[in-house]
Amino acid sequence: MKIGAMLWIVVLILVALAFLFPKSRSFSLSAIAVTIVAIVGVVVTAKRGEPLTLGLTAPPAVEQKPVDFERFLVEKLDKADPEAKNRIRVEEIRFDQIRAEAGAERGRIGTIVARLYNDSPTYTLTDYGYYLVVQDCIRAVCTTVFDQHSLSAASVPPNQARDVRIAIQDRSTRDVPPIKILGTANILLTATATRAQPANVR
Repeated sequence: MKIGAMLWIVVLILVALAFLFPKSRSFSLSAIAVTIVAIVGVVVTAKRGEPLTLGLTAPPAVEQKPVDFERFLVEKLDKADPEAKNRIRVEEIRFDQIRAEAGAERGRIGTIVARLYNDSPTYTLTDYGYYLVVQDCIRAVCTTVFDQHSLSAASVPPNQARDVRIAIQDRSTRDVPPIKILGTANILLTATATRAQPANVR
């Protein structure tokens, strides 16, 4: 039973005693006053311990999805030049001399360097899509430890090649440590898309 309820019972008992025993009425009234003061003190103390609640409830937080700037850029390029992605077939570009550059710490990979060949005889490659896979090979067993889809800008004239650098980036999580290779790194780099313009356009 709560203390406040018990004190109210005491008040009722004292009121009954005051009416039943007139000689002790002054004492009973004094006790009633003291009890009421105690009840007020208990109520005030209880109210101070309760957390304050606001009249207006704040709306639940809405999770904001990150803006995909790469998709936005691709859509903008497609609108500006719809034929650009059809001028060079994916089979007409290729990567060679692929190697990994070490990161700040030993065993870490920070950048992939490769030579990008444009085998088209007509068009200049302006953008290329790629799929990058990094494998860690230990005792002839290779395990994929990282993969990445992306689109990068380039300027490779017909039947020429350019060196490109691909930074390893994980956009899904911010606190992921850099890739560490425990054995031997095996880099797989595949072209997935192209964008091009006529060779005489500057």
